[in-house]
Amino acid sequence: MSQTCQTGYAYMQPFVQIIPSNLSLACGLRILRAEDYQSSLTTEELISAAKQDAEKILADAQEVYEQQKQLGWQAGMDEARTLQATLIHETQLQCQQFYRHVEQQMSEVVLLAVRKILNDYDQVDVTLQVVREALALVSNQKQVVVRVNPDQAGAIREQIAKVHKDFPEISYLEVTADARLDQGGCILETEVGIIDASIDGQIEALSRAISTTLGQMKVIEEE
Repeated sequence: MSQTCQTGYAYMQPFVQIIPSNLSLACGLRILRAEDYQSSLTTEELISAAKQDAEKILADAQEVYEQQKQLGWQAGMDEARTLQATLIHETQLQCQQFYRHVEQQMSEVVLLAVRKILNDYDQVDVTLQVVREALALVSNQKQVVVRVNPDQAGAIREQIAKVHKDFPEISYLEVTADARLDQGGCILETEVGIIDASIDGQIEALSRAISTTLGQMKVIEEE
């Protein structure tokens, strides 16, 4: 060797694998004892393990963060769905209340209008028209008794012939007063049954028809 290399112990330098044959130590390098070499390997292993542990801790922390983030997002979505369902339920209840209110108002308006229109007509004429419509329902009967309000009975008897001629199948038609009936009241008695054709009864039927129609409209809109 051109220079004499001192041996001894100093700060650790990079090392290489030692091949026993033709051993030649370059200048600037030092020989490590076996225990120092093993200590160096152990240190590197510890550092490597520490790095792996650190990387695993970071990965686990990131995974926990993502899980918590997802849980927070899911919790927010669940809360939003609950709020949405509550709002929909409240809106449906408000709509139902509104429909019931409108239904009642519309029924009242229509019925008041019908009554007002009927009151503008001559009540005897209205009752005669009611009798005519009722007789059309029982025109296959031979005998019919027509019950009307006592105040209208006389006028109805005088004009019943005009109505009777349109129903020749009815051989016997009698008009009788009934104190239970109001103006426009009309009850027909036949051999097979009784028909209440009173104005009030027809208006009540109209009211039920309006309520039924509004109820069906409400169901369709909800669907």
